[in-house]
Amino acid sequence: MSLSPGLTATSDRQDGGLVAAFTVCLGTAQLYEPDNAATGAALADVLTKLHRHLFEFGAIHIDSRNRSIYVDDERLRASASEYHTVRRLLTLFDDWGIGTLTFLSDLTAAELSEFMYILARSRLHTFAALESALRERHIANIEVAPPPDEMTMGAEAPLRSHSPLRTYSSCIDVYRELHTAVIQHGHIQTRRLRRVTQAVVDQVLTDEFSMLALTTLKEFDDYLFNHSTNVAILSVALGQHLGLPKTQLGELCLAAFLHDLGKIEVSRDILVKPGPLDKREWEEMRRHPVNAVHLLLSQHNLSRSILRAIISGFEHHINYDMSGYPHVRFMTGVTLFSRIICVADRFDAVTTARSYRDRTMTPHEGVHYLMAGSGTDFDPLVVKLFIDTMGLFPPGTLLGLDESRIGVVRRPPLPGTPADRPLVYLVKGSDEGALVDLSDRDDQGRYRHTARLVYNPDNRGLMPAVTPLDLTG
Repeated sequence: MSLSPGLTATSDRQDGGLVAAFTVCLGTAQLYEPDNAATGAALADVLTKLHRHLFEFGAIHIDSRNRSIYVDDERLRASASEYHTVRRLLTLFDDWGIGTLTFLSDLTAAELSEFMYILARSRLHTFAALESALRERHIANIEVAPPPDEMTMGAEAPLRSHSPLRTYSSCIDVYRELHTAVIQHGHIQTRRLRRVTQAVVDQVLTDEFSMLALTTLKEFDDYLFNHSTNVAILSVALGQHLGLPKTQLGELCLAAFLHDLGKIEVSRDILVKPGPLDKREWEEMRRHPVNAVHLLLSQHNLSRSILRAIISGFEHHINYDMSGYPHVRFMTGVTLFSRIICVADRFDAVTTARSYRDRTMTPHEGVHYLMAGSGTDFDPLVVKLFIDTMGLFPPGTLLGLDESRIGVVRRPPLPGTPADRPLVYLVKGSDEGALVDLSDRDDQGRYRHTARLVYNPDNRGLMPAVTPLDLTG
């Protein structure tokens, strides 16, 4: 693909003239004032090329690595005649200490113009000055990051090419850092937050089953971190099956990841109390959706994504029939994002061990819990979508196939197969370690394997509770 007369990219994803147009616009901003016709034309050209990417992919990441420029992890190559274009951008990144420049989907012409004039006219070329200028001028849809070895909040390379497990671990790390920032009344750095949630979207779109399997990870001491990550993954999977475009999946993931942010301001004694909450404690717990609103509003940089996260955080405990909390007079419904997050949140919560209950639901029981609340607590369409996505035996369900064989659900049923026919990894029996597909049939069309029991290890390394399945229906 031609980038300009000699600039090429290694992928058809790259917009041919983006880098060249960016450097031309920068040069124009150095020579002319904002109201000049040449400046306006150059800005319009860059904005058109950016929006072409943003409409499809939701964000654009331009990286400087190893003396090369990468656009969304694809290295740009320049011929000798056009190398000055890339070199100029590399020099700009070096002068300002920029490792990654990110444009987000809500980018406006005013923000781009302000940004260009900061780069072109500022006398103080430091990364700290650039970050400060972006905050002061409320440029919410352009983000900058230092080179990986200089990153605060955890040094690491871009997250977009991570494995599922590494992406999951990065989510935990980012939430832990977010928790620390809120506790210390600091500024929430949205850079890594957006990048890690976009990495979740990329991984779900690439390898949905592996990401869903990771939602079975539960950690009592880090419940809020794991829970927020699990809800984000489940929400993105539901949004994907609903047909949401990638841009909206990124916003949904961010909203789901932040949905319980307000719990950071709830006393830990209440969060881990080994018994029912009294009236005062329950009132404090019920304030966490409002806490989340206050925390996010206090950050000032309110992009469309953050505003959606604020709404979803406020609404995720308001039920489909408008019961729940907080109660809002004259409110007749909640947003789609909130209805999706409500289902994902409740499923992960009831299938995770908590100090205040004696027994934890199995994933299979969690599905039945959602079904029982369909039409009252939960949107029936989202519940159906959840079952279509996860099956009746979601990943992590411990199944007994017969008297000797026990297995863990590894993957939900494939599309077009019955909801009770997942892929099972055997952990006990003569063929321990084998993968058994419950949708397999013999020559007569009969299923070779059938789930007959659901075990409940109850997160204690035991299997005390066994639920026989009704196989007559």
